[in-house]
Amino acid sequence: MTTSQTLPGISCICVTYARPHLLEEAIHSFLCQDYSGAKELIVLNDYAPQILEFEHPEVLIINLPYRFRTVGEKMNAAVALARYNLICLWDDDDIVLPHRLALAGQRVTTQLFRSNYAWIWDNGELSRLMRSAFHAGSCYPRSLFDFVGGYAALGNGQDREFEGELSRIAPERLESVDLPPEQVYYIYRWGGTGSYHLSEWGAAVSGEDEAAAYAQGQVERGELAQGLICLTPHWRQDYSALVQEELRKLRAGDTIG
Repeated sequence: MTTSQTLPGISCICVTYARPHLLEEAIHSFLCQDYSGAKELIVLNDYAPQILEFEHPEVLIINLPYRFRTVGEKMNAAVALARYNLICLWDDDDIVLPHRLALAGQRVTTQLFRSNYAWIWDNGELSRLMRSAFHAGSCYPRSLFDFVGGYAALGNGQDREFEGELSRIAPERLESVDLPPEQVYYIYRWGGTGSYHLSEWGAAVSGEDEAAAYAQGQVERGELAQGLICLTPHWRQDYSALVQEELRKLRAGDTIG
């Protein structure tokens, strides 16, 4: 019988830059997890004009006075801070359903585990399930991170590089699974978040300069606060209810997108 004492500890890694309103939803996703084992959320913020603050025994927010050169290096630094063996990626602009960590804690041993499907949210609506390589939905042991050599010093595409290297040297340790719809735990958000999306600038663009310019534009328009920001984690929609409605439609005969 599995108990909270035998479940592995999980460190969730969240790197963020100039979008606290989305981070509040990501933190709430973590706080809603039904995992009974040890867990933590590490938030690494390198947007120096903002000091993010939220007090919780399982949430560590680190504010840096300078910016990392690349997202890959920033992710490596966040993993280095993790106290537990299992590393779970936690994007600041997407939503994670409450059963994610429980599923990962039961399945991950020596491999990278992720779902091939995610729910797609666009402009306030949950539209469909989509099949893709959602690396942000991954969980893996620290030993695998060390084995691959961490993330490449890239501002965009470090996730594809990580999985590509793993596929090259140890393909048997990459477990991408077609979960049934009711077990899909990730909601990938696209348009309508009120912030930038690295993917929209294309794989050939690092994104660092573009994200900085986007944030500066928001500041100049009075849309982005600076200084001390006390976070209030919450969801702006009931995402679990949205998923349940989509599952009802699937059971009624609709197909997966």
